[in-house]
Amino acid sequence: MHIPPSHVFEALSEKGVTELHHANSVATACQFIRAGSLLSRGSVERLGVAQTPQASDEADRRYSIWFDVFLDSVDIHRRASRANVYGPVMFVFDINIINANGTGRIWLTKLNPTKWAGKPDSQRWFQDRNDLERNFVKGRFDQMLVLRHCGGALPFGRHLKKIILDDPKHQTDHDVDLYSMAVGALRLAMQDAKIDVPIVRRTCTEGCTCEQDWAADAEKLFQMFDPKI
Repeated sequence: MHIPPSHVFEALSEKGVTELHHANSVATACQFIRAGSLLSRGSVERLGVAQTPQASDEADRRYSIWFDVFLDSVDIHRRASRANVYGPVMFVFDINIINANGTGRIWLTKLNPTKWAGKPDSQRWFQDRNDLERNFVKGRFDQMLVLRHCGGALPFGRHLKKIILDDPKHQTDHDVDLYSMAVGALRLAMQDAKIDVPIVRRTCTEGCTCEQDWAADAEKLFQMFDPKI
């Protein structure tokens, strides 16, 4: 359900949310940077350019959120001490992007759409400001901001603070370091788009399993870090 951006901003600020996050693969992140915007899955598809498949794609199509843009209230990788399943590239925005022109209508999920089957709208979406103030919990992974009716794009403007990039500490068969390759691809995309924000190597908390997570599936590893799909 649509909640006015000003109400979302006030409610999340009161909950201690200061930044918003979006994780994706290196290849898809480069498409975003060149567009100067976060793009919905449907928007990238419509442009006819490559993007890394996601396990949630089927649900996004089924529930007509294929052209919507998603943001998280916390850095899931850091909070969960594991690799983010959506990718190693974390875009970090200041919360003022909520009030930016072009944001469109903001809805907030109570459950990840992959868990929506058989659930009524009242269990899928926050219903209003009061519901948000009572029940939104900073860092609860199922609770995501969904930017609807924004044309499938959320321009960075001046709100993109930095990009955090995982380091899987892995090399290709030709001794190419995946982290360095990813940094190079992201910087080239920034150069093309005339965007200049810091790329920060992720510093993990003690006990984080991300290196093991990435190492456990070589196909997934290269899918997420290779800038060319």
